[in-house]
Amino acid sequence: METRKLEHFIELAITGSFSRAASNLHLTQSALSKSIQSLEAELGIQLIERMGRRCTTTTAGSMMLERARNLVFEVDNLVNGASENSDIEGTLRVGFGAGPGACMASSLVTHVLHDYPKIQLLLRRGTVQFLMSALRDRSIDMVLIDTRSLALSGDLIVEDVGALESGIVCRVGHPLALRPSIGVRDLLQYPILSTAVSDEVARLTEAHFNLQRDIRSWTVVESEELEPLIAAVARSDAIFFGVTAAAKDLIAAGKLQTLSIENSMNLSIPVSVVRLSSKGDSRLFDIVKEFASNWLRTSNSSLMAHA
Repeated sequence: METRKLEHFIELAITGSFSRAASNLHLTQSALSKSIQSLEAELGIQLIERMGRRCTTTTAGSMMLERARNLVFEVDNLVNGASENSDIEGTLRVGFGAGPGACMASSLVTHVLHDYPKIQLLLRRGTVQFLMSALRDRSIDMVLIDTRSLALSGDLIVEDVGALESGIVCRVGHPLALRPSIGVRDLLQYPILSTAVSDEVARLTEAHFNLQRDIRSWTVVESEELEPLIAAVARSDAIFFGVTAAAKDLIAAGKLQTLSIENSMNLSIPVSVVRLSSKGDSRLFDIVKEFASNWLRTSNSSLMAHA
């Protein structure tokens, strides 16, 4: 039995669609269908049941799915371990939370293309709930995420790799940028754009600034994608609360700037690499962990040079 067929089955079970699975696997639907039929013939059971344009696993298919995932990942670990002292190759599937994704994803792509050309890199971005579900479904290998957003459990290995600096960003020439001093209530006179704010940060902010209500109630636009928020701030009087490194290119270009306010808070965002405890170590994990640590060490000082 070829593990390739098991990978096809796993992708189909996750997506529930032949067209989406075929696209993700870079196959034609016909080739995917033949692969699934061949696997079913080898096993002597029906794995997939078609339901119009959708499909689902049969009872036997659901039982086979977890075994298939474990087998594929055991094979991956064996191959990765054998390649420690040779050219590193394999498939690495990385999930990114909002801040790490906006700041680090493109640099990781460049790093892998330049230094590890034999690695196939697959990236996913989304909410914490989506990423942790994908990690436990084994459709991604590891996640780079805001540590505070995690619900810790025994099936996870969480490794700290550094922190992202958070702050306040506006366009150059913004009315507030011309003032000699700014208070938090001055900021709240303008539209606030932000990613999701955790309960912990909301409580700390409310207490620190003696606000009468949750800081999140002033947020006009909330998004897990930081790029649209940063672009909107560059073209309007809106204010961005969040990871300042996401705006570093426009800050360096002289289009955006950070704002300092009276009685400011230091709210750095701890970043961790998260993986399943049941998944063995591999050099592929180390590549991402080392990249993230190095990127975080150098990015904040680079950003301050342009502030």
